[in-house]
Amino acid sequence: MVDPNEQYKKLIKLLDDNQVEYKLFEHRVALTYEDLTQAQKETGFFGTEGKCMVLKAGDDFVVYVTLQGKRVDMNVVKESLNASKIKLATPEELKEYFGAEPGCAYPFGFDKQYRIFVDPKIYEQDWFLFSPVLPTRTVQARGSDLRKVFSGLDNQVEEVSNWNQ
Repeated sequence: MVDPNEQYKKLIKLLDDNQVEYKLFEHRVALTYEDLTQAQKETGFFGTEGKCMVLKAGDDFVVYVTLQGKRVDMNVVKESLNASKIKLATPEELKEYFGAEPGCAYPFGFDKQYRIFVDPKIYEQDWFLFSPVLPTRTVQARGSDLRKVFSGLDNQVEEVSNWNQ
């Protein structure tokens, strides 16, 4: 099982190593967008909320990073991955393989065997918000700086702009 605290440290190190401009906020537990909205009011972070989805294509996990509110076309994802079936990772799989709870999937910092698909729209955001694994923290990062992080990862990273409807 993956330790969420170790994943958190790894993710923050990636931000620091890539000289990403970011702010880290500590707040009440936020596992839903509604919880996050309340935490945002209390702590004052702002930006475009990210959506990090851990998908299972056959026996393989892939991570898709896009903007909150974007609807993902699973048929396009299935076709792109040449998979017969695509589904969201279960809460148990998220915990075991990523150390995350539902609502706390994160965009990078996990094992290199997992492919990452990125909606390039995230790079256009002044501030991109995402969970750094822990439900009591939020990262507010410059969208343009995140390209450096993704390009330096050992994971296979691919930009896709056609997965959203």
